Amino acid sequence: MSEMKRIHVVSDYCQSNGIFAAAKLMASAEGSQVVDCWRFLFHIDINDFDEVVVHGCWLPRYWLACLRVLFARSRPRLKRMTHANLDPLRLQYHRWKKLPFFIVERLLFRLSDGVLVTGSWEQEWCEKWGLENEFEIVDLKKFFALGVDGSRSRTKDGSLHVLYLGRRHPLKGVEFLERAVDEIRREETRERGKCGVELQVVSNVFDEEKEKVWEWCDVLVLPTLSENFGLVVAEALERGKGVITTDGAPAWENQSGVAYLKGYRGGTDVQRVELLKNAIERILEGRNA
Repeated sequence: MSEMKRIHVVSDYCQSNGIFAAAKLMASAEGSQVVDCWRFLFHIDINDFDEVVVHGCWLPRYWLACLRVLFARSRPRLKRMTHANLDPLRLQYHRWKKLPFFIVERLLFRLSDGVLVTGSWEQEWCEKWGLENEFEIVDLKKFFALGVDGSRSRTKDGSLHVLYLGRRHPLKGVEFLERAVDEIRREETRERGKCGVELQVVSNVFDEEKEKVWEWCDVLVLPTLSENFGLVVAEALERGKGVITTDGAPAWENQSGVAYLKGYRGGTDVQRVELLKNAIERILEGRNA
């Protein structure tokens, strides 16, 4: 029996895109390949593959990729991977832009042979949106060495180096982290005359530059409201860094080395800032003990 040949289709090859990064991990483990939509549409012989995984939603280029599979002579199996795009919170974000596309996406999902999700929570989001497909859970944690206890990271200069690594987006919650650190700084300056927290918000760094940022970091904070998986958390744990994240990233609940903030996603802005502030202060108190 011959081995199934699979190909992964993404929007583009942007290294900072979590969808592309996840597709690369999956393809590398399978010995398959990742292509962007345009290459898939015009330069790939679809008859060479048994299954096509289209990563993402809402863009017409994804629809064209799906249609090419559905109308192919060989008709490979079509799988969709939503990457949390059907999270009810995300569906509310710019809902007016997405409404015209709901009918198209529902039809293409209905015609698909299955949906890949990263956990039971994402399957629940899909089912709440009305999908009745066969679901397959992809455990992205298996691609990382997560046995490292990130809680043992140490400061370099007496201060706590807090890192946010990723893009700025309203659903990422970066502003809540910045406000929490500002409040800690004001209180520490008033009480002790010095500040024990430094924050870096970094986007689009790769290779050696990225490793320098990790070397600087003591604690990674992912203050997200909605996350498919949170690859950056896995990267931090692999490097022995402490992590603070929220119930917006449900993959990391009960994970060793991760301070997981429940009630954050559904809280008010003030409550979110307070949760982040308290989590950072607990780490500071431990270092000062």
